[in-house]
Amino acid sequence: MNIKVFQGGFDKNLSYLIWCDKTSIAAIIDPAVEINPIIEYITSHNLILSKILITHTHHDHIFYLDNFFQIFPDIDILCHENHLVSFKYNIVKLTDFEIITLGHEIIIALHTPGHHADSVCYWNKKNKMIF
Repeated sequence: MNIKVFQGGFDKNLSYLIWCDKTSIAAIIDPAVEINPIIEYITSHNLILSKILITHTHHDHIFYLDNFFQIFPDIDILCHENHLVSFKYNIVKLTDFEIITLGHEIIIALHTPGHHADSVCYWNKKNKMIF
């Protein structure tokens, strides 16, 4: 699995673009930064954006969600089943230890309340990565 980090937003937040080496299927973890550099990277590397994974629903972590959804209206948006904001999109509601596929990669959703009640970490065991 590959990772590209983008920093920006209100509190120098991080958005992660992750993708499967074999299929080029990609996901964004937290749409928290201006989208143009991310879109340019996706386009220049021939990636296929299929998912947005939300770690928690604080406003600054989902600020650019609408922008991504306008460009990719069929994208899956995933967050904890007890998310604390209302979305105008269909959301894939995640439970603790739910498995998410990204091409040939497996990501496990871990409910981690504390910072926010709907916080989720995303774990890729094979590559020893957690977001």
